[in-house]
Amino acid sequence: MPMRSAALAQAAALAALLACSCAPATTPTPATTPTASLVASSVAALVAPASGMQAGVAAPASARSRRLALAAFHLRDERGGGPAEALKILDEPDLPAAGADPNDPAQRAEANNATLRVDSNELALRALALSQLGRYPEAVDALNRLLLARRDLPPAALADAFVERGLALAAMDHQDRAAEDYAAALALVPRHIPALLARADQLFALGQTAEAEAGYSRVIEIAPENVLARINRGVTRDEQGRFAEAIADFTQAGALDPLSPVALVNRGVSRSQAGDMAGMCADYFAACRLGACRRLGSARAMGYCQPGQ
Repeated sequence: MPMRSAALAQAAALAALLACSCAPATTPTPATTPTASLVASSVAALVAPASGMQAGVAAPASARSRRLALAAFHLRDERGGGPAEALKILDEPDLPAAGADPNDPAQRAEANNATLRVDSNELALRALALSQLGRYPEAVDALNRLLLARRDLPPAALADAFVERGLALAAMDHQDRAAEDYAAALALVPRHIPALLARADQLFALGQTAEAEAGYSRVIEIAPENVLARINRGVTRDEQGRFAEAIADFTQAGALDPLSPVALVNRGVSRSQAGDMAGMCADYFAACRLGACRRLGSARAMGYCQPGQ
């Protein structure tokens, strides 16, 4: 599956540039598609402020919200502790609110409503953490519960949840069910970029290269600045032997993200396959200066890219 962004190395199950030590004239290095981040888009919709909540009852929701915000930090920020730390925080029990009267029907009803809102948010965070840890069946279970309980979410948030579940199902090799989830997301939001990318990646993984290329082209039509789509389309074009078009895609991706070596590495591979070994070496040297030196090392081991050449 083509996937392309080292910066997404911890994104829910999907994320690292897959460095390859192949010969210089091989298929471009796959990289990862970004998971639809429920943390980024759905969480705000899930935790709606409780209007009219009494002071004695608001405290638990506030405490839970702070706990969920901390879990989100561990998932999203490179300074955080990662998905395992996020799960540990999500598993902490809630403390009762000071001054709350558990026998007061109004307070109890407000507390139940707040719990429902926050628990839906917690399911989204839990699913994301579980996916990052490769615990896909548990992630699917959390997303099943979320989708069952919260059909009232905004369409974009529901689409995110369908994509997240589809990615987990695809990782379990339930490809038909994953495709159904991507289709459900696109039925809700036809221009939903994560769903379009996920479906294109799936088509590529299933060997449907031309269809995958069309999917990436659709993303580029909607979002011309999308680096992943440009790199992944370049991979599909390289696979079909259309090296000049692949090189053009990688060049455009590099212009959009000049600090990432992924486009350079892949352009170097396509240049080698087009017979431009000097161009290949130039790209591998440039990628190495950005921290990705494996391809350069492989080329040198085969006698290419030597000093003075």
